[in-house]
Amino acid sequence: MNIKHYILASLTLFSLASCSEKDDTPEEYPDWKNQNENFFEQAYLSNGYDFKIPKYSLVGESSSNHTDYVLVKVFEEGEGGETPYLSDSIAVHYVGYLMPSTTYSEGYQFDKSYLDPFDWATAVPSIMAVNDTRIGFATALMKMHRGDHWLIIIPYQLGYGAYDAGSSGQIPAYSTLMFEVRLEDFWTKKKGDRD
Repeated sequence: MNIKHYILASLTLFSLASCSEKDDTPEEYPDWKNQNENFFEQAYLSNGYDFKIPKYSLVGESSSNHTDYVLVKVFEEGEGGETPYLSDSIAVHYVGYLMPSTTYSEGYQFDKSYLDPFDWATAVPSIMAVNDTRIGFATALMKMHRGDHWLIIIPYQLGYGAYDAGSSGQIPAYSTLMFEVRLEDFWTKKKGDRD
């Protein structure tokens, strides 16, 4: 899986060089809210994505606000047919990145479901409930078919919003989230099933 090359090739990167007021150490996430808003807006306005999905609470409606949408680039199409419901459990391979920052020119990798190097033959997918994910991730998952392999760009409004996240706060507030995802399987969780 290689999300890095696509992101770098398809989006204009911003100059992020800034120093902390306390010393000459470069600040990792300078003007992060504005950087992320501009990053997502440029991605939304570009023609580099296959489609835009309105957040699932807008089913049957439209919105003029670009932050109500998740952007999708299709790397591989799956089987077609059914897609997961919000209440379903899923088996997925994924890797999550932030947009590029001072130290991480290809974006900080904050999470992934596998150990490097990735091997389709041996990697075990993560199991989770769709409704246990952020609204932007759930929105995309509910449109995926088994075998779909997508790049998903989620504005911070459909991610963690104005709050730091992650086990040690490694996802700063206002972060655009980028996931490369392959949906392996999904099923309805029955009463009494354990996660």
